Amino acid sequence: MAKSSWKDIAATAQELRDASISRIDPPVPDVPQKLANNVTNIPKQLLTTDEILITETLPEDLLPSLASGKISSSAVVNAFLRRAGVAQKLTNCITELLPEEALSRAKYLDDYYHEHGSPLGPLHGLPISVKEHIGMKGKGLNAGFVSWWDHKGEEDAHVLRILWRAGCVYYARTTQPQTLMHLETSNNLYGVTVNPFNRDLTSGGSSGGE
Repeated sequence: MAKSSWKDIAATAQELRDASISRIDPPVPDVPQKLANNVTNIPKQLLTTDEILITETLPEDLLPSLASGKISSSAVVNAFLRRAGVAQKLTNCITELLPEEALSRAKYLDDYYHEHGSPLGPLHGLPISVKEHIGMKGKGLNAGFVSWWDHKGEEDAHVLRILWRAGCVYYARTTQPQTLMHLETSNNLYGVTVNPFNRDLTSGGSSGGE
């Protein structure tokens, strides 16, 4: 059997990423075909007022609303999923969204709150994105190398287990540079992650997808 070329592997990676975005409901809106260098105003043109309010609320302000039941984890997670989908289309910052896992976790947290009348932990319902080099069980763990595309995490990283027990929700995995330690974020699997304030510039690295 002929060995896949790096371009074929990269195409597969990008197709899986795009498929994860396509499963978000309501669908992530398309961005304009012609984009200005500064795209930071685009989300407000495409998302609902509630989605903008939720995703632009500081975590320390969002957590009390989640802990008191003022807002549901499901509503917050769905808003973050849709905004992450828009962000990907503008800056190429996502390797995979996790809609099924995230919304299932959010429902569990909402049900927990309704049953117990209190949050599960200090991060109850808070959406958290994860840079792809941090191991997630069963998910890709490739350090941006095409040749490592099929490597999978054998278990969740310790930091993820700590945050999970505190009640968070993992909803997105973000881009990384090949070899991880680099001052911009680019690799042959996903290409270059750009700066939303000036798309002609890098977003920096190695956590440029964040």
